[in-house]
Amino acid sequence: MNEVKVAMLGFGGIAKSHKHAYEQLEAAGEPIRLVAICDVDETRFTSGTATNLGVEKAANLEGIHTYTDVDEMLRNEEIDMVDICIPSYLHKEYAVKMMKAGKDVLSEKPMALTSADCEEMLQTARACGRRLMIGQCLRFEPSYLYLKQCIDGGCFGRLKNLFMERLSVHPMWGFEKWYTKTEKSGGCILDLHVHDIDMARFLLGEPDAVSTVSYDDITRWQVVNTRLFYKDVTVIATASWDEAPTVPFSASFRARFEQASVVLGHEGLTVYPNQGTPYHPDIPRANRMAEEIRKLASMVRDREQINESNPPESACQTVRLIERLRESADQGGKRIEIHA
Repeated sequence: MNEVKVAMLGFGGIAKSHKHAYEQLEAAGEPIRLVAICDVDETRFTSGTATNLGVEKAANLEGIHTYTDVDEMLRNEEIDMVDICIPSYLHKEYAVKMMKAGKDVLSEKPMALTSADCEEMLQTARACGRRLMIGQCLRFEPSYLYLKQCIDGGCFGRLKNLFMERLSVHPMWGFEKWYTKTEKSGGCILDLHVHDIDMARFLLGEPDAVSTVSYDDITRWQVVNTRLFYKDVTVIATASWDEAPTVPFSASFRARFEQASVVLGHEGLTVYPNQGTPYHPDIPRANRMAEEIRKLASMVRDREQINESNPPESACQTVRLIERLRESADQGGKRIEIHA
């Protein structure tokens, strides 16, 4: 296979970010090409889209075939891989459909609304012999990869604690305002908080116990604060879908090691050593969405099956852990023991 041909399902805000990633990959000479996009709302192809990062302008779709019917697209297009960027409550249905149609699948996070649906996706991938990857894109973000190197390599000594935070207005955009319906979005705890919960597992493995407090407003679990307990470190993660409309989206972390603090904030990634001058570490520049697409496309092209950096089984486990967080939150922050 010389070139991986990709079709995208959905063309809202996150899909337009994926579109930028395909443009970067093509410009870099990668043998990956977006050939078709399907969205039930044909106005998506000619209009901009609002997200918590601002308004995405209408995309240039020259040379890309557009559809409003997925079955028509499958009949007309020769594609190897499908990039699923539709609402969360549709992830399982269409990932299963695409794999049964013989396509490898990249699906946006969260993997699905329940761990049972995630398991069905895994079973389908195994039964059909297809590759499946979930867009837990922080696993390809240089700042977080640097943090993992610091933890694994011990360059600043032992990690003592880790704080992570994601803040956003409540998303009022999306197809039929699906974010505002807990049964379709899963609330902030599954849509936004899932990034940091997955990252904690990526960095440190499975926690020994968890405790979450939350409050509800437009959706359930709209603002959440979680503690993940490990043997030698406590992780505290906060996520909010209840910021004022004028508050910009933000994502940050603060990792305290024995010999330094490593902070991701408004000034980028900074190391604050116990002694000496703070500095910005030299890390590569990379588009995390482009990197996750590149990873799966290379597996498709080279017929690889094992994805050690971002296996779908791990994404399933993250959703399973989110279910335990909800259990804790619904009991006022009760500590829940986790038995891996």
